[in-house]
Amino acid sequence: MCGISGILNFNKEPVKPEYVEKMNTLIHHRGPDGKGVFCEDNVGIGSNRLAIIDLRTIADQPLFDITERYVIVYNGEIFNYIEVRDELLQKGYKFKTKSDTEVIINAYIEYGEDCLHKLNGMWAFAIWDRKEKTLFCSRDRYGIKPFYYYKDADRLIFGSEIKQLLSRGIRKEVNDEMVYDYLVFNFIDHNELTFFKNIFKLPAGWKLTVKNNRLSVARWYELPENRLDDSEIASLYRDFYELVYDSVRLRLRSDVEVGSCLSGGLDSSTIVCLMHDALVKEGKTDIQKTYTACFDDKEIDERPYVEEVIKQTNSTKYYLFPDSKQLLDDLDKMIWHQEEPFVGFTVFSQWSVFKKIHETGLKVVLDGQGSDEIMLGYFSFYPFYLKRHLLNPIKFISEYFRAIGKTQLGFPKFTANLFYFNLPYIRYKEVRSSAGKFIKQDFLNSQNRKNVFYEMIGAGDLSANRMANLWNISLPSLLRYEDKSSMAFSVEARLPFLDHRLVEYIFSIPYDFLIKNGWTKYVLRESMKNKIPEDIRLRKGKLAFSVPQKRWFKEIHNDINDMMSNDFRSGKYVDSKKLLHVLSSPKYNDKVISRVLGLEKWMEVFDLKS
Repeated sequence: MCGISGILNFNKEPVKPEYVEKMNTLIHHRGPDGKGVFCEDNVGIGSNRLAIIDLRTIADQPLFDITERYVIVYNGEIFNYIEVRDELLQKGYKFKTKSDTEVIINAYIEYGEDCLHKLNGMWAFAIWDRKEKTLFCSRDRYGIKPFYYYKDADRLIFGSEIKQLLSRGIRKEVNDEMVYDYLVFNFIDHNELTFFKNIFKLPAGWKLTVKNNRLSVARWYELPENRLDDSEIASLYRDFYELVYDSVRLRLRSDVEVGSCLSGGLDSSTIVCLMHDALVKEGKTDIQKTYTACFDDKEIDERPYVEEVIKQTNSTKYYLFPDSKQLLDDLDKMIWHQEEPFVGFTVFSQWSVFKKIHETGLKVVLDGQGSDEIMLGYFSFYPFYLKRHLLNPIKFISEYFRAIGKTQLGFPKFTANLFYFNLPYIRYKEVRSSAGKFIKQDFLNSQNRKNVFYEMIGAGDLSANRMANLWNISLPSLLRYEDKSSMAFSVEARLPFLDHRLVEYIFSIPYDFLIKNGWTKYVLRESMKNKIPEDIRLRKGKLAFSVPQKRWFKEIHNDINDMMSNDFRSGKYVDSKKLLHVLSSPKYNDKVISRVLGLEKWMEVFDLKS
């Protein structure tokens, strides 16, 4: 795991090494174990290394192939690097390291851009061909690792973080379109734009190429459209379990110790229990380490469930207790690392977990991101699922009443949500009305973003809604939080549920095995019988990443008042008087406050004016 930097001057002007070195310095936290710069004529690339596989300095980057024609900088991990390396050895390739980085560069030499389909992992990399003077960059299938870039007539600048690009003198301007989508729709990371005007991110599963000074960006990965046949359905739960297990097993490959985040929910409990089984099978007696954010509020405290997992796996547990004081102390630093606003302070809970992981000396952990998006784990999927059964009244009624009991929402709220999620024009009207309570009317009317809302939210069926969550609404923001929070503390987070083999298999499963009898993620629950504690396997109403946000805001009420009153930077967008009125209400909307606070502090930290 590392951070990468790069500059390519289209005007043939030589790249000064100190420019790339400065970009490296800004992301030292991503890779404190080694650094390097390669500059030649009009190109310069650099890397900061977090050493995980082949810890020797010979594996540092930038790394050349044997012929020194190609040079690579790379951020991520290729978990099947051993298998790909063996295949390349049989073809006659020579290796000077045991790193996955050298596997990528040789796979590129052998297979060209098709090498991407050989790789199982997470990555953002750039390869410079010194002979052909071409640059090839890629981001992994689901966007686990970031890749930002800026282009004008004279240059291309890219890196793992936005602050690297800003260091090259790019004019800092707020992207009003993103601010609008954020404040009104609660959207972030839903397209290639960033909150900084003219700075873009390479989308998940896309590649960037520069040849003959011409830049092209294109998708390289699409989910295959496969469906299980009857014979494959018969072995569904066994095959699913084997894929999940193997995904966890592969992600234990490391030359340093591996731990895990543990929330007490179905996903993280599955990972920790399978880690234990894999370690036992490999004859490793190392005791696992798990990390959990805890709260005194019984409604969101996970410790009773976590203790069941700890008992089954004999893991060493680390409990931490984020609070409002720590939030205030860390807020500026957290925003500096996140680089863009976020949609709630649940991210602080995750931030605190990675901070604790770093304090205990671990460099690698497994985490459960991605499961809800691919296995229909969110409640918002349920209305679309029920809609599919409108022509089958018996099925519809059966699933309807079973779901009410499993979600614990109660009849009135469940029914209201059933209509709300299936009627996008009502949702649009609702979000516009809510936004008018704190957003300035001239800004609210200045942008015509209705088509964006409908594109993201107005999915007409379950399939389109799942794809929107995978590529736009949910997963991209969660992966940004995961990457930025983990790398802020020099920790690599590995996500077994986003193994492409597992994702593609899940997308081939009929929906009635993903949601069934009122249960979401049904296939996971069935496959993990006798593998995880039964109370967790059949847990109802789990709220992911919950924090006592409303209570925190009450505790720091005066500080928020000061932020909204003095040198209010987001005054172009937000009516501070209306906002303070909302804040003073006994039943205020804490989600509104979190969005405005996130925007205001982001503008302050990055010294932006509206």
